[in-house]
Amino acid sequence: MSAICGIYSCDGRPVTPETGAAMMRELGIYHADAAGTWQEGQVLFGCHAQHITPESVREILPYHDDLAGLTITADAIIDNRAELFDKFGIDHSCRDGTPDSLLILEAYRKWGQDCPKYLIGDFSFAIWDEKQQELFCAVDPTGTRTFYYYRSAGLFVFSTLIKPLFVLPEIAKEYNETWIADFLAIPSVMHQLDPELTLYQNVYLLPAGYTLMVRLDRAIKQVYWQPERQSELKLKSDGEYEEAFREVLDEAVRCRLRSTRPVGVMLSGGLDSTSVACMAARELAKIGWRLQALSAVPMLGYKDWLPTSKLADETPYIEAVREHAGNIDVTYCRSEGKHSLSDTERFLAMLEQPYKIIENLFWIDGIMMAARELNIGVILSGSAGNATISWGAVQPYLLSLFRAGRWCRLFRESWSYARRQRRMLRALLRLVNTLLLYDIQKNLFRLKNPDWCKKLHDLSPINPDFAHRTSVQERFHWFGYDPLFINRFDSCEMRQKLLSTEAFSHLSVLTTKLGLAHGVALRDPTMDKRVIDFCLSMPENQYVRDGRERFILRRAMAGILPDKVRLNETVRGKQSADLAQRLQPCWPEVTAELKNIGAREAEREYLNIAKIREGLTKISTLNEYEADDPNLRMLIRSLIFSRFLKYGESATG
Repeated sequence: MSAICGIYSCDGRPVTPETGAAMMRELGIYHADAAGTWQEGQVLFGCHAQHITPESVREILPYHDDLAGLTITADAIIDNRAELFDKFGIDHSCRDGTPDSLLILEAYRKWGQDCPKYLIGDFSFAIWDEKQQELFCAVDPTGTRTFYYYRSAGLFVFSTLIKPLFVLPEIAKEYNETWIADFLAIPSVMHQLDPELTLYQNVYLLPAGYTLMVRLDRAIKQVYWQPERQSELKLKSDGEYEEAFREVLDEAVRCRLRSTRPVGVMLSGGLDSTSVACMAARELAKIGWRLQALSAVPMLGYKDWLPTSKLADETPYIEAVREHAGNIDVTYCRSEGKHSLSDTERFLAMLEQPYKIIENLFWIDGIMMAARELNIGVILSGSAGNATISWGAVQPYLLSLFRAGRWCRLFRESWSYARRQRRMLRALLRLVNTLLLYDIQKNLFRLKNPDWCKKLHDLSPINPDFAHRTSVQERFHWFGYDPLFINRFDSCEMRQKLLSTEAFSHLSVLTTKLGLAHGVALRDPTMDKRVIDFCLSMPENQYVRDGRERFILRRAMAGILPDKVRLNETVRGKQSADLAQRLQPCWPEVTAELKNIGAREAEREYLNIAKIREGLTKISTLNEYEADDPNLRMLIRSLIFSRFLKYGESATG
């Protein structure tokens, strides 16, 4: 993959070479296998390329086609190459050496600004069309690669990273308080409600599935794809659905194995990553390669505090996959000596913003370090699987049946699910609650779960005055965000929520910047556009039937996944169950730092200092089971945000 940048002086002034060189220096904080710039008058393009695929080794970026008057810079891996070659009528003898950027240019020649609709893969790119005097920009359907931009009346600037934008004196480095308010107020790990906003004023992120066309006098942003309810796929039998499902997923996995270096997978004991791993291992075996699996496990000496239905160490399931596949080598990553407050300054610099993924960022980073040591070029994951291949939640399905008036099916599925849960009365009451109006659900939830409502509130360390000034509650209402997480969506609505542009934007920041920092491409077959469309077209009774959830994946993976994993319905993995235990040795120092929050004006403006100090009084001694304590998470988030404010001052000072 690559890091790209560009400048378009809409007022006609030529771009100075010094400005382009300064942007390229900022991109150069990470290793590049090749770097290049192209400039002509008022337009400048740059690229720092990391060679991942065989075709990228010979790729020249930026690339200028003088005859066509087209110039491209791209951060892209295109996966449907064979399909595109056939559409373009390119001879087989020329295909292997054709880089992905030239395929994008050919698609632009053929389809113009509709070209992203025909591209499958992870990409962001910009094309300067000299004849039309237009700059055309696009990101892939799921926004896997970041594309930041700034636009004023006389200037348009873009970059994979934010920092290169600030070399231009026209772009002020000022915080966007709406983004900060969202970040601090949202109880979940999501950063912002609006997928286009960034931490900085007037710097925007081009959302997933969008194009942006820039001319001298205007800019036009358009959506070309988003997850939508598809026409229902009608096949003759369960077996045909299973075969079609395997075919789509297998292709999504296969096309992501193009790499000049070994291929890895981020492996847990769950259904999604293990399905991806087993399919990848089968494909790699055909060319004599072994799949390198990397798995996070608890620290040595971990004290288990979880119920029997939760598992901190998923090694037994991972080993079952390794033995069953026969073509997988596993590296276990313990991240010894690391915890949720380790390396914060490096992470803040890498992500270019504060972060809330305190449970897993340090061990994902550890996995990426291990991948680099193993010379891995591509590391697969199954992070979107819950919304695609392993979809199949009973409650949204029952709501779908209720809204469709399918009463007999609703009763049968409710009864079957309740029987499978064994505690039938409790299960039935829970299902009935699903069908109630949202306002009724909300009031009942607050009555039955006053402690949980308080815990959700505890997760947000935002200063109430700052929240009021930035209209946080109004924004929650405007964006349809439910801080109580009460499920009132049917199956299609729930998946569209999980596959929303804001969710994609959140992920793109992590995947792009972690990948660049470690020189490894993070790729997710379960987020393939074809997989998403296919999964949204399947009948719901393929996902849930007779009270069984995730039904299609369990059936389709028969013989591919070991039954220990495929048929497991009772035990779920628990990420970072050792969160509190890892922090215990340094808790006195952490406590001292937390007590000092509020000494600076910016901390008092944004953070609820009284709440932080009250939270500290509740944790004098850190116990293992407090890994799930929202109060502890609030304190850690507050400390990371405080460190961000200090880091921001030192970076600009």
